Amino acid sequence: MVQRRNQWWVWAGLWAVLLWSPLAMAQGDAEYLVTMSTVPGGGEDRLIAELSEIPEIDLRESDWFYAQVRQRAFTSAGIGDRESDVMWVMRGSDIDIVIYMTSEGMDEIRVRFLTPAEGLAEHEFYVDRGDEGPTRGAVRLIRAELERFIGSGQTTVIVERPPEDEEEVTVDPREERERAIAAETARAERLQRDWLWARAHFRMFRKDFGLAGAAPELSFQTGFMAGFELDVEAFPFVLGDPDMVEPGVYVTYNHGFDGLNIIDEGQDPPVQTSVSVNLVSIEGGLIYRLDSPLDEDQHRNRQLRFKLGARYDTYNIGENPVRPTTATASLVLGTRLVLPIPLIGEEFGITAAVDVVPVAGFVDGAAVFGGGSTNFGFGSELGMVYEVMDKLFMSAGYSFRVMRSVFSGEGEAGVENASVFAMTQGLRAGVVYQY
Repeated sequence: MVQRRNQWWVWAGLWAVLLWSPLAMAQGDAEYLVTMSTVPGGGEDRLIAELSEIPEIDLRESDWFYAQVRQRAFTSAGIGDRESDVMWVMRGSDIDIVIYMTSEGMDEIRVRFLTPAEGLAEHEFYVDRGDEGPTRGAVRLIRAELERFIGSGQTTVIVERPPEDEEEVTVDPREERERAIAAETARAERLQRDWLWARAHFRMFRKDFGLAGAAPELSFQTGFMAGFELDVEAFPFVLGDPDMVEPGVYVTYNHGFDGLNIIDEGQDPPVQTSVSVNLVSIEGGLIYRLDSPLDEDQHRNRQLRFKLGARYDTYNIGENPVRPTTATASLVLGTRLVLPIPLIGEEFGITAAVDVVPVAGFVDGAAVFGGGSTNFGFGSELGMVYEVMDKLFMSAGYSFRVMRSVFSGEGEAGVENASVFAMTQGLRAGVVYQY
């Protein structure tokens, strides 16, 4: 009896091995771990059912993919457009391919195959989108592209037809060229969008000016004066050449208005003079962006831009016997960052900027303070933007600029080897339009 029971367990074990072996072999045949993003418009089940027929892949649904993203403390929204984040997620989860899909209007879906190599898209194409996500032809096209991408040797593509006329056709070089041209045309059109940013702000300025060792009237601190700021960033080169995405130009104009009553104590009796004051800054130059129009919902993604330009600043005071008009010309290096804050809301982001002035010179007013001078400075900005509607943002912030000048010799103010400190600061609020 004992012997028979042992034989029964032996036979049961053999049958279990035989039943499990094909499953193990089937799983072992999977050469690629493939997952996907959310399918625009739905239809993920249909896409999974189609792709699951490819024997070379181990397919995981979108929920699994986003779970890997969250486990590594990354933000799920727009993950496919952040190469470094994608790279860490894929390498950490041993993912070979991410099928990343984004909506291109109501009729198209942009499909990218992301790989662990720097998190880059190794292959990109567009498919049709219906009322319930990708059409049947689109689903089959994604499968065909994936099979070709992993080198499965598949040579056929199912073309969308009415149900009764569906047929399988062999792809010829002409169709491949036409599809490649269509994809490149769509890419060029997308690159030629989002090439202009225009900003208009109401501003409140304040000017601090100090001259060490000079007569007290040459050092002053103004109250807040009203004014405005206009700023344009443009990337026009991409309109002629889609590959010229990064370089552009920028122009910024600031203007503050004020008035002063200046009393000349050197006359008897003292004479009071009313003069107008204009605080003007004009800056322009080259700009280079690391963000791209190909990013989905670009205004909600990180933006990082660098600039090299020239700036003209003047504090122009009407003719008077006490305070001189000053003007400087500067070389400016800077960077600007826009960073979304998903915890607050997708529409909200913070802005920050840093400017460095490695060299500057006086255009007007230097003789009052001395002979030759060494001039340098820096500035910073911190603010926020909020999207009120598509391509229109509310903006607010605070900024300051500091300039330090050290003169040699004696100036008309009677100070020798003078040291000058100038600071312009203020608040601003306005709108940003993206074209």
